[in-house]
This record gives sequence, C-alpha cells and structure tokens, in this order.
Amino acid sequence: MRHRGIRYVAVLATSAALTACGGGLGSDTGTPSGDALPTPTPVALSAPATPPSSDVRGPGPDAETPRWRAPFDDVPRTGGGMFVGLVFPTDDQADLSITGVATDGSTRWAVRTNPSCIGYGVTSVAGTAAAVVLASDADNREGKIATRTTANAYDVRDGSRLWGPSPVPGPMLGPGLIFGRATPSIVGGAQGERVMLAAHSGAPVPPPVEDAVPLYEHHGTGLFGRGGTVTAVDTATGAVLWDSGTLQAPPGFSEGPRGVRLLDAATASAGDVVALRWTRPGDDGTGETALHELGSGRLIAALGDQPELRTAVDRKTGTVVVSGLDQYRTARAFDIGTGTELWRDDDGVGALEITLVHEGTGYGTRAGRSVAVDVRTGDTLSDGDWPVPVASTSGVLLAPLPPPPGAAPSERTAGNGPGYVAYGLR
Repeated sequence: MRHRGIRYVAVLATSAALTACGGGLGSDTGTPSGDALPTPTPVALSAPATPPSSDVRGPGPDAETPRWRAPFDDVPRTGGGMFVGLVFPTDDQADLSITGVATDGSTRWAVRTNPSCIGYGVTSVAGTAAAVVLASDADNREGKIATRTTANAYDVRDGSRLWGPSPVPGPMLGPGLIFGRATPSIVGGAQGERVMLAAHSGAPVPPPVEDAVPLYEHHGTGLFGRGGTVTAVDTATGAVLWDSGTLQAPPGFSEGPRGVRLLDAATASAGDVVALRWTRPGDDGTGETALHELGSGRLIAALGDQPELRTAVDRKTGTVVVSGLDQYRTARAFDIGTGTELWRDDDGVGALEITLVHEGTGYGTRAGRSVAVDVRTGDTLSDGDWPVPVASTSGVLLAPLPPPPGAAPSERTAGNGPGYVAYGLR
C-alpha cells in the first residue's frame, strides 16, 4: 500500500531530501580511487494503463472524459511524447522511481535511485529527449548525508542511458541543468558552488569569464551572469552566443550605463524565452523587464517595470503568453518571431492567469474558474470547474484529480490532490 503525507509533511521531506542528496559544503565531488560513482539503475517495464478511479467525475478540460490515471506523486515533466515523473517509495519498493509513461497510459520504464534525490529534469541530448536523474551515496536509514552526487541522462522512450554518471556538487537547482550545494531550511537556504552541465554530454560547462555564475539552461544553451552582464553560451562548444552589452535594449536603455540580470521570479522565463531585467545604477530596483529569445538574444517584447510575471511558451503557434503583469491585473500575448502583440487582457473581469499552453490553447484560471483560451486571439474557448492541466504532450493533458470541496482554485493549478488523470483523444 502506498503512503502519502499531507502537504506540510511533503515540504519538510523535500527540504531534508535536498540536504541528503547534495554534498555538504566543502565536500569533495570527486571519486576516491577504486570507488564507483553513485549510478541509478534503469528498469524496463511494460505496465498497461490504469483506468481512472470512480472518484473522477464530470468532464475535464475541453469537455473530455478521463482516459487513464497516472502513477505520479508530483507534477510530471514532458519530453519526446512522454510524461516523466516521480513515484515515491512504497512498502514494496524502497527506492524513489523516476518513471516514463506514454500517452496511452502505459508505463515503459523506471530509474530507481536514492530516495533522498528527488530532483530531476528533462533535457535534449543531441535531439533526443532525456530524463536527468540524480544519485548519491546518502543513506536515510543511517542518517548519512551525501558526500558524492551524480547526474545521469536516460532516453525518455525506453530508459536507456545516454550519459553519466557526471559528478555534481549537489542537487538540481535549475532552471535546467544547473546543480549546486544548498542548505535549505523552512525559511530558505544559502547556496554555494554551482555547476552547469552540457546537455549533450553531461560535462561541466566552463563559464565564459572568471567568476561568472550559472543562471539558466535549456536544451544546450546556458546563461551566465557577472557584474551586471548576462552572457549566453552554447554548452556543447563553449562558444559565446551573445552578451547583454550587445543586445537590442528595451526603450530607454539603448545608451549609458546599465545593468542586466535574469529576472529572479521562478516562472518569468520558460523554455527558449527568457525575461531579463534592465536597470540603471542607483535606480533602487526600478527598471524595465523584457522578453528575449534565448538562442539569439533577440528582443521579443518590452514589458515595462514588471518585477513579477509568469511566462508560457507555445512552440506550435510561435506564441508567448505573459500573465501576472500590473500586479496580476493584465495578461498579454506576443508572436515570438515578430514581437507583435497579439492580444491584451486587462478588462478587470477577474485576472487571467495562464499556467500551461498546449497546441494553441492556454489553460489557467480567471475569477476562481478554470479557463481555456486561444493563445493567438485571447478568445475564451471554455470555462468551468474542471481541474486545470499541469502537463501536456502529443494531444494528451494531465490534470490533478478534482480537489476536495471548498479547496481554493489555486490548489488545482498547483497539482494538489491524490493523483493525476489524463484527458485527450489518444
């Protein structure tokens, strides 16, 4: 029987797990002579889809009926037409599993790893979607924290190894393949050394200049920051793609001294669209936020003085949707290729927040109700009380099971609940 803790217990467990999986400050991430690096074990599986349980009632997004129930214990990631997510240890399986599930609901593979290593991600290894899984020599039963941690990449289609084990100084900090030491606590934690890995090989990426800090990585392109300058590199070759000193700046920042950094908000950048914060020396934090294309640095849109926002990218239609503007009163959408504003939602009839986009449709909430909109026009396609999807791939949407009566709308988008159910035509 699987045991699930309530939410605050999960938060505490996550903090403890990060400490256990990451090497302590000053620990050596090298390998002693004759001692193998921690390496997770992939297992090929062939488990059929699990039908949705009887507690799934009513239609889901787009009036779809539920197709199958997912095995995940947290919001999964997607890549290569697969869902990849965590399955916590059970009475019958003591290890943590990073599991690959196809769009028909069948479980194809699992990588078993130390239960302390809950961090994982999805990247692209020379065009192949890959799950990146951590392993360490921690032992929760004996209270031993990790002295060595590794990252390992597996093909999302069958779980076969693509690279690794690659030594890293601690858990996956992100965004992307950024790892580091952390000392998390209930009120936050300090961070030490950070390392970015190359998506194609798992090798450490040298910074473009001394003391530059890894900020962001996505599918082989990385951002480093130092002294008010952001620099993009190709992580496979180390070549500098651009730096903020040569970019087209938002209005008012074309000349004179300026500082540029990656916007701190965790949801501000998504995929290959990044949010940069442009400031003047002595401006006390005021400035301009702009969206830029990760690979080229090209300016997509200047957003004004917006310190917080949520960005969602739909590559199928070439659209980026930005929510949370003007203190969560405005949402805007832009064509990524031209920078043209496609629509703006600021009519005051409930704040629109888009949390997921998929094949031309944006899903989120407005005024306490779930909503689906056309990302190119902003037109409302449907609204209701269905759970907002949290992951999608190849025409299949994954949503949390309906929350208990009286739960807040934001809990639906956070993926709270006892499990996930798939909707879609496949």
